[in-house]
Amino acid sequence: MVRIKKNKPPISGEARSFRTVRRLNLNQTYLPLKIGVIAGYILLGLLSASTSMFGILVGALLRMAGF
Repeated sequence: MVRIKKNKPPISGEARSFRTVRRLNLNQTYLPLKIGVIAGYILLGLLSASTSMFGILVGALLRMAGF
């Protein structure tokens, strides 16, 4: 008995081949994603530190003003 194959939709032009994706994952010099994640953590830390320093500064000023 022979099965009838259904028509498959065409693969999009943007899709990368499996070999390309695997080679990029195995290549240790390809790190833009990891650098972006590290930069995000640094930015989050700087924002958190500046926010807490601002709170300390406002609290000290309010205390000095007598509120």
